[in-house]
Parts: sequence; structure tokens; C-alpha cells
Amino acid sequence: MSKHNFEAETGRILELLTHSIYSNKEIFLRELVSNSADAIDKARLKSLTDTTFLWDDTEFKITITSDEKANTITIEDNGIGMSKEELVAHLWTIAKSGTKEFVEKLQKAKEDWEHNLIGQFGVWFYSSFMVADKAEVESKSALDKKAHKWISDWKTGYDVEEIEKENRGTKITLFVNEANKELVKEWKVKELVKKYSNYVWVPIMMKEYDSRTDEEKQKEPKVMWFEQVNETKPIWKKNKSEITKEEYKAFYNTVSNDFNEPLFTMHNNVEWMASYKSILFSPKELNMYQNLSDPNLEYGPKLYVQNVLILENAKELLPVWLRFISWVVETNDLPLNISREMLQDNSTLDKIKKWLTKKVITELWKTLKNNKDDYLKFWENYWKIVKEWIHYEHDLKEQIAWVTLFKWINSSDLTTLEEYLDKTVEKEVEVEKDGKKEIEKSKTIYYIIAKSEAEALASPYLAQFKEKNIDVLMLTDPIDSFLVQGFNEYKWSKLVSITNWDIELEEKTEEEKKQNEEKQKDFKSLFDLTKTTIWEDKIEEVVFNDKLWDALWALKTSASWIDPQMEKMMKAMGQEVPAQKRILELNPKNSLIDAMKKEFDSDIKSEKLSDTMKYAYSQAILLEWWELDNPKEFISLTNKFAWGYLK
Repeated sequence: MSKHNFEAETGRILELLTHSIYSNKEIFLRELVSNSADAIDKARLKSLTDTTFLWDDTEFKITITSDEKANTITIEDNGIGMSKEELVAHLWTIAKSGTKEFVEKLQKAKEDWEHNLIGQFGVWFYSSFMVADKAEVESKSALDKKAHKWISDWKTGYDVEEIEKENRGTKITLFVNEANKELVKEWKVKELVKKYSNYVWVPIMMKEYDSRTDEEKQKEPKVMWFEQVNETKPIWKKNKSEITKEEYKAFYNTVSNDFNEPLFTMHNNVEWMASYKSILFSPKELNMYQNLSDPNLEYGPKLYVQNVLILENAKELLPVWLRFISWVVETNDLPLNISREMLQDNSTLDKIKKWLTKKVITELWKTLKNNKDDYLKFWENYWKIVKEWIHYEHDLKEQIAWVTLFKWINSSDLTTLEEYLDKTVEKEVEVEKDGKKEIEKSKTIYYIIAKSEAEALASPYLAQFKEKNIDVLMLTDPIDSFLVQGFNEYKWSKLVSITNWDIELEEKTEEEKKQNEEKQKDFKSLFDLTKTTIWEDKIEEVVFNDKLWDALWALKTSASWIDPQMEKMMKAMGQEVPAQKRILELNPKNSLIDAMKKEFDSDIKSEKLSDTMKYAYSQAILLEWWELDNPKEFISLTNKFAWGYLK
């Protein structure tokens, strides 16, 4: 037996390896299984050129046993094995490189995702430190007649001795510490295999689970046979033609705990600048096991690398507004031992994320076109999440708008902007290009921002749109308010608020324009008084609008200002909004306007006139569902007018 001592820096290295590189102690078994599979693969490749290499041991497998009494876990393979020199070189790199230089080199590799830590340092093995106080590695190289055992307690050093071992391969025994003895239980080991190594290409064998009590086992001992516990060939690696619709559904039901049909199944095998295989599902119904509104929710598909589960929830593969999408993505374009930190700003994952996002949008669009009933059911459950794209997406806004449904004034059906434009008549507009005026045909998407459908439908500005049978988009959810900030145009069609003061659906005749100008002049003095009576800091201008239904007047916003409803939303969120004046529009068709003008001509200081102006302005405020600055004054005025009516 030869003894080898650790160098002084080894403790620092062990700490770095176990606490920095590995953040989840469960992955120790994944790492060891992965290494066994690699060793078997090397033996398989060697046998392709040397037919006698394997002898009679041609059935590749990994065997895992656990002993709860001894507190040990054993992983054994019939791979290529290791010689004494290889044991020392591969298992204890740090023992011969326990220097500051090695620490710096290791740290650099940790920070650089392109370095395969397993291949470069044998890091796979060091994950065992997290759960075991001692390790024994027995190995016989297929190219060497001798076998050796490597032993270490991680503290002072390691020993290597020659042993008898009949067959090639490696056997690792971990003496699990007291703090992690739960990991030794047979059911737990199987659970870890299923979770992290279920699709390793080599069969993983374990004893059948014996659920009998210890007393029953003593009374009637029996041999427990070994059985394969992994799948070896995952469904996403099969050709689509091999998989039935029923098999896809069964897989979805198993992995999602949702026993309904998925909205769609997306199976991809991409070989391009970044290669990957994936199966992703979109639910149709809400999953009771997943709270998608939880800000701490772990989302994203499972990420496999070389058949090994790397991340349970790879949020780096899909944007947050697609967090309802699951299940798996596998790529071999990443190192096996990549960490979450290394995934940040990873170019390979960025490419996969962009492609997956586009493909999901396409699948949603196909479902909307081909099976709208199912899509409406999905939208009912997930619309709040899908609409988050308004915040997060810049390059795909128009494509996502294809699958976003909206409410409209004239229809109870939810439709897309595309469907709205299909029903919209083009309008000729004059535009200036290179100093020249040109006529272009365009379409406009009109919208109203409101807190509710009731508020939207009560708006006096809907009158001219209803008269012309022009539909109006209702933006009634808080997130909708941000739509028009970053998405003010769709397919060269402008999104325009109906509360903008300069909207004219129908061009007035010259005669109508002349009559309007004359009446505007005739009422100018009254308008000026109205402006000063109501406060000049609130009103920029007073004008006529003959499209207000039976409303006396209403408030509008200049196109360059923030929509009033948006202003409310921003204030509710604690954002500062600069004070902005409004345009007060009077309805010339309302007989009260003429009565006010008559009172004004009779007595410019009339109390009745002043009260009527303040009362009407309060009505305009309430029509927009704003809070009154002085509710007491409004109640007093209401009582005054009511008394006059009753009297």
C-alpha cells in the first residue's frame, strides 16, 4: 500500500469544489453515474476496433446498491476501468496540484462555461465530498491485468493498494455521513436515479424494492432480483413517426399531473448553429399544482446535457411570460458540469431560447387558427400571463400580437388585432414625405383605456364610433395600459385613443366648418369665462364637440399628453406624473349650452352660470371615473339643482 499526503492548499480547494461548484448535494449520484456511463462508452468505442476487447462481458450496465446498516452507496460499472496511474491522475488531481495556481485555474474554469470541469479536473468525483466521510474506488483497466483500490477520508491524504478483481470496470463505495443518511434509503436512491439519470443510455440496475418490514424479511428471506430502473431512450429522442398522439398525452399526463389534453405538443429536433431536442407542452386548463402568480416560482423546462438532468427548471430557456410551458430540452452543446451561474448570458442558450420562443408563438397561432374553442379556453386561464409580453418583448411584439386576444365595444367575442383590421375600411390620409404631400391609404385601431367594461361603455366619446359602426378596442386591465406605450402601431396601423381631441371620423363640409367656426366665435367669451371659473391650471382650451351623445361636456387629452386612464394607472403604481391640462369639450346639441349662453349674455357674474359650469365639469370628471377634488361642493350643487327641479 502506498500513502499520499495532501498539500497545504488542498483544504481550500475542497471547499471551493464542494461549496462553489456544487450547490445541490443530490447531484453526487448523477455525477458518478455520468462518469460510469462515460467509462462504458469508452469501452464500447474500443470494442469497435478490437473484437476481443470485451471478452465475454458484453452486456454493458451500471449497478447501484445501498446498505442502510453500513450507511453506504455503491456504484459499479463494467466500463474501460482505470490503472493505478489513472486512478491517481483522474481521482486526485488536486493531490498532485494542490497549489495556488490550481485554485486560480479552477476558479477560472468555474467562471468560464466553455470549460468542461469534469473532463479537465475530474470534478465529478468531488461532489461525493458533500455526502460522504470516506470513499473507496476499486478499478481494473481493460488494458491492465492488475487491479487497485483507492481510499480517502478527504482529510490528510489517500492510499492506493493492489487488490484482486476479476472483471474490468470501476466500483465506487461511498461511506455516507450521518447528516445525509436519508440518501442511503433504497427508495431515495431510485428517486435520484429517476430524477437525474433516467435517460442515461446505459441500463442502470438496482434490486427490486422490498416493502416488507425487517421482521418479515427475517422470517422469510428471499432473493431480490436486480431490475432496470431507467428508461435509456427518452421519448424526445424518438422520431415523431414512432410516437402516437396517445403516447404524447400519456407522457404529458405523467410529467404534469394534468390529466386533460394539452393545448399543443411541440416536438423538435434541431441541428443548426445550436443543436437541441425538445418536447414542450402547453396546458389548456389551470394546473392546481402550480401557482403561476407566485413571484418565487421556479419555472422553465428541464435541461438535459448528454442524457443527464442538469437543471430541474431552466428559466434561461424561455421568457417569463411563457412560464406555463414545460417539459424538456436536451442539448449536447454545453459541458456536462455547467452551473446555473455559467448559464447566465450563455450564447448557446440564448439561441435556443429565441428559437423556442418563436416556435411556441407559432404553435399558439396555429391553435388559434385551427381550434379556436380550445384556444379560448386556454386564454380564459392564462391571458394575464401571456399579456406580460408587453413588458418583456421588443423584437417579437407583432408576432405575439397574433396570439393576443382583445375585447371590443361592438362584439362579445374576443378577437385579435389582425381580425379587427380585416373588418376595417382603409382611409385616405395626407402625409408629408421628403417635403412633398402625398395621399396614403391606412387603417386605424381605435382604443379606449378604462378600469372596466362599464366605464368604457359609459364614455361619451363612443358616440361617433357607434354611429359609424366602428369597433373600439377596450383596454380594461392594468397591464393593457402599457400596451400603447411600447406598441403604438401594428402592421403600419396606428393605435389611437378615442379621447384624443383631434379625431374626426368624417370630414366636415365647408358649410359645416364655417358654421362651427362662427358658433365657436360667438361662444368665445363664454368659453373664456368657463376656463377661468373652473381653474386655468386644469383647462387648456374650451371647444365644441357635436359627437357627445346627450352629455353636456367631456374632457379630452391632447395627442402629445398621457391618456387620462394611463395617468391613473401610473399614479396607482406610485409613479410621478407631471400635471397636465385637459381640453374641455361642450356639446352644442345640448340645449343647456344655449341656456348658459343666454344667462351669460344677461349677467356675466351670474351665480347660476358659475354653479352650472362647476356642476357640469364635475359630471365630466365622473364620466371618466376620476375622483372629485371637492365632493362636498358637488353634493351641494346637486342638492341646489334638485331643489330647483322639484320646486
